[in-house]
Amino acid sequence: MKKIFIPVICMLSVFQLAAQSTFEDVYALLQTNCAACHVDGHESGLSLNGSIAEVYDNIYNTDPENAASSAKGYKVVFPGDPYKSFLFSKINNGLALDVNLTAGEGAACPQDGGAPLADKDIELIRQWIIYGARETGSQVDVALINSFYTTGGIQSVPSPPAPPAPEEGFQIHYGPWFLWPEDEQEYWSKFSTLLPEDQEINRVDVQMGPYSHHFIIYKYDMPTHVLNPFGLRELDPEFMGVSLVTANQFSYDLVLPENTAFPWASNTWLDLNSHYINYSADLPLACEVFVNVYTQPSGTAVQQMYSELPVNDDIYIPNNGNEYTFDQAIYDGGNNDEIFLWGITSHTHKYGTDYDIYKRNADGSRGEHIFDASCIGTEGMPGCLDEIYDYQHPPIRYWDNFLPITLKEGLIHEASYVNNGPEPVWFGLTSDDEMMVMIYFYLEDTTGLNLPATTAIEEQVSERFRIQPNPAHQSAVVIFATPAAPSTYMLVTDMTGNRVGMQEVPVGSTTAIIERRHLPAGMYM
Repeated sequence: MKKIFIPVICMLSVFQLAAQSTFEDVYALLQTNCAACHVDGHESGLSLNGSIAEVYDNIYNTDPENAASSAKGYKVVFPGDPYKSFLFSKINNGLALDVNLTAGEGAACPQDGGAPLADKDIELIRQWIIYGARETGSQVDVALINSFYTTGGIQSVPSPPAPPAPEEGFQIHYGPWFLWPEDEQEYWSKFSTLLPEDQEINRVDVQMGPYSHHFIIYKYDMPTHVLNPFGLRELDPEFMGVSLVTANQFSYDLVLPENTAFPWASNTWLDLNSHYINYSADLPLACEVFVNVYTQPSGTAVQQMYSELPVNDDIYIPNNGNEYTFDQAIYDGGNNDEIFLWGITSHTHKYGTDYDIYKRNADGSRGEHIFDASCIGTEGMPGCLDEIYDYQHPPIRYWDNFLPITLKEGLIHEASYVNNGPEPVWFGLTSDDEMMVMIYFYLEDTTGLNLPATTAIEEQVSERFRIQPNPAHQSAVVIFATPAAPSTYMLVTDMTGNRVGMQEVPVGSTTAIIERRHLPAGMYM
């Protein structure tokens, strides 16, 4: 038996060592479709007819001879980014709808009558670049790509948004990467903005597919990006030297308040984090995100916008159908400085049932209730009549005039969960785990923003009730300082004094809802 068994093991070992790497597949495509033209001395300056090692050295992170492409900061192959790779631009042939050769970049390849590469072959080259353009190892699931292009699949963003005009900003195209049916994956990938000079960001428009769990943009505040490899990576446990820019749970256009911005230095590097779940039972999914980043000259904004993402990872939810509630205080004891909240939201997974955020009092108790994720109709403002918690689409509450928070007092966030699943859950990254995350945007100062001053009359009125949000879109909540007495009515008039609405406030109630219904846009009292 030993004489038979040992050779079988040896043959298996040799087979494993001889397995095809992703770059070997790419090299074979280049030899078949490109090497006949791209010989030594070719007018393009790119030779592709050498050995596999020579070709890799000729294309990996090298400057193109083409002046137009080089001027844009492209490489022949920019590891991790096919949309800054001149090679991909030349062979794309319409696969990526947002990739077009520009003036001076020549004609598409193959040339001299050669047929364009098949879509699945172009995709293989794109995937090799997206996963870091490595010389060795198998990073790309070729069978998955072939299934998508042969039997069909789901495009997460079938109609990519148009990018900003060059003088207004730039577009980030993340992906695609692919998932088998009923699979999920989360990736991080570093991204070079190639900003030629310091600039400010006043708007970030993120568009992603309905199967996206989240998309987060981090910014490297120090050159720690060199510690991470190019291309998609599955884990980033350290988050070294990065700060949050924005976190999206669905497509959203984040427009910062006037005279505020995120400052980004020239050549800023970002870390992009995408998580997709393929809910389809039979079709593969192409996972993509498009981000339009709008810029303005450095020094335009008066105040810098900041963002934070506090996490409570100390949660454990037994699978017994009972509700479990966790809270966490976020404060800086002894720090009398203020921050000024602009926006706030929350994040849980599927077992989440509610999420509330409060101001924290000096003694550690809960103060004003400032956010209720179950109040979608009032855009996160507490006091709504119909509470509906949608963990996939939590509201974002904004304060046009900003909400002062003293750092030594801070905030308290509280989340509730009911686990009816097959097993207990803890904090974790997959959709079968749970999360408790608060996300907020703030300023450190409001000087120079010309915020409206509160008059003495307004102060007297505000002692009796306040209206939130104001201005409102479809509805607003009137919050009374004391419970309503019998026969209390709320009268709404237009600016000419004509009554446009009236409703009775229930005895003892401290809130009332104003629904816009038929009212046109305008100012009302």
